[in-house]
Amino acid sequence: MENKNIDIEDITMVSEERKKLNRSERARELVLDSKELIYEADRELESAKRSLLDNIDRFEDLKHNFLNTTFAKAQLLLDKLSYEYSKTEPKDSFQISLGTPNETIRVKNIKSGRFTGFILALIVMFITSAVWIYVATLNLGIDIPINPPKIPERETIEQIFKWIGGGMWGDEGDIILGMSIVALSSLIVGFLVYKIRVSLKEKVNFKVANRIFEESNLYAEQQRERRKEIEKIDEHIKETLPMVKNYQYLLNEKNGTLQRIFHIEGEKEYYNNYHSSSIEAMKDSEKLMNRTEDLLNTPVTRDGRLNEDSL
Repeated sequence: MENKNIDIEDITMVSEERKKLNRSERARELVLDSKELIYEADRELESAKRSLLDNIDRFEDLKHNFLNTTFAKAQLLLDKLSYEYSKTEPKDSFQISLGTPNETIRVKNIKSGRFTGFILALIVMFITSAVWIYVATLNLGIDIPINPPKIPERETIEQIFKWIGGGMWGDEGDIILGMSIVALSSLIVGFLVYKIRVSLKEKVNFKVANRIFEESNLYAEQQRERRKEIEKIDEHIKETLPMVKNYQYLLNEKNGTLQRIFHIEGEKEYYNNYHSSSIEAMKDSEKLMNRTEDLLNTPVTRDGRLNEDSL
């Protein structure tokens, strides 16, 4: 109970802390959470796959050993006793299919927009300054060569900034004030552009981060479902291993019985010439062999899920 309370308190604290974050910080947190979800889901799935592949290798080794020793010997003994073994023909060979893997989501880091905002701010500041100078030259009737560009003379520059620094209101004007007005207005406009750019980017990032988080949750859920199916298949394979060993043990006993029949009664042209108990032993061996073939040849999976026929 204490652990549950701690978990709930931790979750509440994290939730409260996130409420204090701004939209950009929350977007980054969502992206980090998305990456963590995907990483954990993929890691758990790969772990389940490795376990399954290890047990499949064990199963294949056991199957190969069984078919090439005990089972092959049983076939040979039945053949010696003139008993034709009716081999089962499986509709499908033993196989394991894990279905189509889910398309991996690649989560990219979101950009704050500060760099592009800064560049835009510089451009707008330059344009604002240029507009001030252009308006001043129009009102003063000054022609500044643009093509090719030429730096105006000192007197011209002073005239421009005097006009901006009061001349446009009918005063004498002040150069320092004019330069201050141009600089300050450019900074204000640039700052506004920067803030607007960053704010718009934050809104976009927050929407994108939420969408990525939803997609990551869906992906993680799909990976969990695949992992559960793989774990079911793995569990079935693990349960099958001792069954194969048991069949091998039982068939070894049957082989001993068939060996004694051949040793005592010898070789006959037809199996029904043997004693009735001997014929029954041959049929029992055949049934056991059929059961093992069914077990070894039935597909464990169908459409990526555990095949009920293999249970």
